[in-house]
Amino acid sequence: MKKSLFTFLLVAVATVSFANVSLVKSTGIFENVLTEDPTFVRKGEKLVISFLNADLEPVEIRITDSKNNLVFAQEFEGDFIVQKAFDFSKAQRDDYKVVVAYKSIAVGQIVEVQ
Repeated sequence: MKKSLFTFLLVAVATVSFANVSLVKSTGIFENVLTEDPTFVRKGEKLVISFLNADLEPVEIRITDSKNNLVFAQEFEGDFIVQKAFDFSKAQRDDYKVVVAYKSIAVGQIVEVQ
């Protein structure tokens, strides 16, 4: 049973890049991987941002430090899938604000580096 479930998940992951949005949503397996709202997943010192840009709108990701200095900015023009990973392991000790802006929406998260 576990082996067949693992095989199914492996095949599903391999085909997700070819699936349309409705297929990805209907499986229920990938709900937390790619959504239409930006998700922020912290893995140790890394922060992974991902979401489906179904409207193909321009998207900007910005990182500022606690003094509001711009540390990073990148714009994505019409990308259907927006994914970006950041490694904070060598960042200076500070609180960083990570913001994803698209349409008239801005979603953010604070990353504390000790």
